Amino acid sequence: MKTTVAEGTKLLLLVLWLHSVPGLEACPATCICYNEPLPTVACQQQGLPAIPSEISSRTQRIFLQSNRLTVVRSTSFSLCRNLTVLWLYSNNISYIEAGAFYGLERLEELDIGDNNNLRMISPTAFRGLSRLHTLHLHRCGLSELPVGVFRGLFSLQYLYLHDNNLLSLHDDTFLDLANLTYLFLHNNKIKTVSDRMFHGLVNLDRLLLHQNRVTFVEPRAFHDLGKLTTLFLFYNNLTVLSGETMDSLVSLQYLRLNGNQWICDCRAQTLWDWFKRFKGSSSELECYLPPRLAGRDLKKLKSNDLEGCIDNSSQVQSSIFSTKTHSGKFPSTETPLWEVTPRCCLPDSDKMSIISNKGHLDPSLYNSRQITNNPLKEKENISKTKFLDVDTTKNATHNKQSLNDGPVGSFSNNVNHPLGNLDPELDDNVEPSTAPSRKKKKCSKKPKSDSQCLKSSGPSMQALAVIFLPVLWFACAVC
Repeated sequence: MKTTVAEGTKLLLLVLWLHSVPGLEACPATCICYNEPLPTVACQQQGLPAIPSEISSRTQRIFLQSNRLTVVRSTSFSLCRNLTVLWLYSNNISYIEAGAFYGLERLEELDIGDNNNLRMISPTAFRGLSRLHTLHLHRCGLSELPVGVFRGLFSLQYLYLHDNNLLSLHDDTFLDLANLTYLFLHNNKIKTVSDRMFHGLVNLDRLLLHQNRVTFVEPRAFHDLGKLTTLFLFYNNLTVLSGETMDSLVSLQYLRLNGNQWICDCRAQTLWDWFKRFKGSSSELECYLPPRLAGRDLKKLKSNDLEGCIDNSSQVQSSIFSTKTHSGKFPSTETPLWEVTPRCCLPDSDKMSIISNKGHLDPSLYNSRQITNNPLKEKENISKTKFLDVDTTKNATHNKQSLNDGPVGSFSNNVNHPLGNLDPELDDNVEPSTAPSRKKKKCSKKPKSDSQCLKSSGPSMQALAVIFLPVLWFACAVC
């Protein structure tokens, strides 16, 4: 009897020991599972059409990028309550069921980027992710964000929304994101920056809005951005920006406003005054109108240069040119400003196709997976490999490698340098959308009307006729 009890005790201890050994848990087919530095299931680049169902509840990181996933169901991760990192980028996901991430209260990083068919997101898709600090939604074909989609994401610090088709953002979209520091909205189609678009972003440090279609920034649009240090608004459709709008940016250090066509008359006076107080680094603001100031930097003008306003309202177009992106030019429905003045009469100082090579930053430096800089992940000793983005039009993102070491990197230090020291190669890669396709003609520096241009050729033709006709008559008579 004692022998039987002893053997039963040993068997029980053996079973308990087997259950306590983490390496003996089941691992989904075609996946690799490991426990250091954290329990991880890695199933990237396996051509999986669906999310594996045999994932252990102990798993803290799941890598499912670069597969053929189409749907994220509400039951896909229902047992993974310990999950902290989830990568789903570079798939064919077109639908995320309501509650797909419900219960993942420990989730810190979620990457759904580079899923071009994910056109819509449920308003409650991210509900309950109170510890989420990094969210990737870039290159998803998003045309709008539902009201309240980021509600309750109080810990979010990094939000990547670039390379979508966003036309506008609802007021108070980011109201709950008081801890957000990086917001990437470049390469969208946003036209207006409203007073409450960035309401609540009291700790935002970097705002990238370049290569959109921004024509107007409302007076209180930056009211809550008192800690913003970097603002990129280059290659938009701006013509006027008031100094009162910029007054709220008391911590601003790096400003990029080039690639717009600025009207340098009385409407630019308040912005000119603001620049006299601004101590940070800025790009040039190349004037387009009036013609006498074309090509000059607004910041370097004198106050009397800005006296008076252009009377012809047809010359003041809020949408001047279509924005250039990596994949091409956006179609523009508005009349370009250069069509107002006849091409043959444009002054020689017209430099709308010339962009300074100083102070341009390669947008690839802002690849979403290069910019994390998160102390929580540094403690995990996690690293990511950076790749050059050769063709952003393809359904492929930069791969995250070193999965055994985990997913993270550091923010590029290039953004912390003065703009004058930044990579000038952007000018070589981005053709200014304001440049006319035809070759310019040499004309008088003083703008003329169409009728004057045509009349100017009259006297020359008459002189040729007086000389040529008698010669022709005499030659015919001799013959």
